[in-house]
Amino acid sequence: MKVARSVLAGGICAVAALAASNGAEASVRVGGYSLRANGEVVQNFQYSGGCPVDLKFGWGLIGTKPSPITYSFKRSDGGHASSDSGGDIPQANHSVPVYYDWKLGANNPRFANFKGWVELDVHSPNPVVKRVNFTIHCH
Repeated sequence: MKVARSVLAGGICAVAALAASNGAEASVRVGGYSLRANGEVVQNFQYSGGCPVDLKFGWGLIGTKPSPITYSFKRSDGGHASSDSGGDIPQANHSVPVYYDWKLGANNPRFANFKGWVELDVHSPNPVVKRVNFTIHCH
């Protein structure tokens, strides 16, 4: 009977652990981020080249379980913050890409050495903020 009780106790613990993990709220984190300029990866977040340039900021969001997400973006130029966007984390522990595009710069002295940032603000399922700082050198 001792063996049967141990198996039964182990089974109950496993079911309790599974129930607890299913009841936990979903959360999300940023697994990584990147910057592309005119389709090419920008090393060290510093672009040097012709302007205007098409910048594409990317973040990988990883959730603890499937869930809907809402987020918005902020930019260093003060305006142009987007309204809330949404999407889904379809499965746990897999990265879901989120992108923001910004055409920036001109061939004039004002943009010769422009430093800025774009910030991803995740609102739900939990608050997360990740800012990507960058520099462009137009010539």
